[in-house]
Amino acid sequence: MTEDAPVEPDPAPTGLGADAERLYRLLLSKADASVSQLASEAGMGLAQVRAALGELVDGGFATMIADSRHRAVAPDVVLGGRLAEQLSTVRAGYESLRELLEIHRTGPGQGGRDDRGRWEQVTGAVAIRSRLDQLRATAEESVRTFVKPPIIAAVPDGERHREMLERGVRCRLLFDREVLESSPEAAHLRQSIDWGDEVRFAGRLPLKLLIVDDRTTMIEDPGAGRARAIITSNKSIVQLATTLFEQLWETSIPAPSADRDEEPDIDEDDALLLSLLIAGLTDQSIASKLGIGLRTVQRRVRDLMDQADVDTRIQLGWHAAKHGWVA
Repeated sequence: MTEDAPVEPDPAPTGLGADAERLYRLLLSKADASVSQLASEAGMGLAQVRAALGELVDGGFATMIADSRHRAVAPDVVLGGRLAEQLSTVRAGYESLRELLEIHRTGPGQGGRDDRGRWEQVTGAVAIRSRLDQLRATAEESVRTFVKPPIIAAVPDGERHREMLERGVRCRLLFDREVLESSPEAAHLRQSIDWGDEVRFAGRLPLKLLIVDDRTTMIEDPGAGRARAIITSNKSIVQLATTLFEQLWETSIPAPSADRDEEPDIDEDDALLLSLLIAGLTDQSIASKLGIGLRTVQRRVRDLMDQADVDTRIQLGWHAAKHGWVA
């Protein structure tokens, strides 16, 4: 008589691995927790906890609220939509959802209405980058961004960004002139243009923010000594942020697009140079941003003035706008 092969345990109704499922249930019972605290209470090693937390964050079950602290996402938010579509075949999963909700409701800080889904504070550059990635991944229609120094977020992952564009998400970035003048992260500007994002330049932006669709906004706290941001789905705040973005967008300077319908009379490099010039950058700043010499900038500006048959840089700006060189 042959020995039966070991039976693999059924996956958790959440779709999580055993460690992640266990950690998620523990995290639901707390307002938030550190990695070391979770490791101690769960009887797991630090590396094991970090791996499980990574799975929870990637799956949308948890968020980083500081570089070493995590908070559970309410189970109805992360599971409700998935389970509703397959309710007839996932009765066990739905019961699990109800159980998780009960743990969540009886946890600390759950007296009555829970406003954490409306207001969330995130502290630390690593945590902010993680939440930015999560928010972009949930976008269905648009992502609007004020880019202002100091830049915390790294250049978005190319594959994820392409997936977002393939879903039809419209990405618009408004760059503060200070980023163009002094920030070393020129890759943000170049990469966004190459990807086909809509990019414009403003004089001075009042704050850093990200708006996902018309439902969520992340606003960085300019007065914080350590990187800190507020995330909210409060309709009034999101509407205020959206109105501010659109007003500044309409008065900003367009950068050249990588997929313009009509070919202008100048090449892409000259179009970018013109956009920076109209945005108010000095010749030296433009040279530094484009990685070319000061005399090269001055020569190319002079050539563009000759091509436009104008005598001043102001006239060149008017000609560029009129003939679509920068739009």
